[in-house]
Amino acid sequence: MTIPRTFKMLSSTGAALLILNFSPAAIAASSSAQMQVSVLVVARTILTVEQQPATIEITANDVARGYLDFPNAIAFRIRSNAANGYVLQFAAVDAPFSRAEITWNGIVLMIRAEPARINQRYQPRTWSGLLTVRLRLAPTAVPGTYPWPIHLAAASL
Repeated sequence: MTIPRTFKMLSSTGAALLILNFSPAAIAASSSAQMQVSVLVVARTILTVEQQPATIEITANDVARGYLDFPNAIAFRIRSNAANGYVLQFAAVDAPFSRAEITWNGIVLMIRAEPARINQRYQPRTWSGLLTVRLRLAPTAVPGTYPWPIHLAAASL
C-alpha cells in the first residue's frame, strides 16, 4: 500500500508540532494561582502526675490535732496547646476528711464534698507544679490507713 505524499507531510508536520509542545521551554513555563488553606488545631491538655502518695496513715496524734500536712505532696507536669487555657480539676474529698486545703503558686484551694477547679491561661510550654496539701479530719475520723484522697485531672477550656 502506498501512502500519499500529502499525508507524509502532515505526519511530519504533526510530529514537529508535537515536539514543540513538549519542548523544555514549554515545560519550564510557570503559572500562579491563589489557594486558601485552613487548619483546625484540636485543643489538647496533657496532665502527668509524677508523684503523689498512694495511701496515708492517720495516727491518734493526727486525730487529736485535727489535720495532716503534706508539703510538696503532688508533683505534676502539664502541657497544653489550648488557646483559651486549661482547667485543673480536683475531685471532692470524703470521710474521714472534712476538707483538703491545696496550695499552689500562692493560691489556696478548698476542696470539700464538691469538686473544685483552677482555671489557667494559655502557657506555650510544659509547666511543672508542686502542690502542698493539708487534710482536715472529720470529727468522726479514726486512726488507720486510707487511700490518698486527692484526685487531679486537667482539661482544655
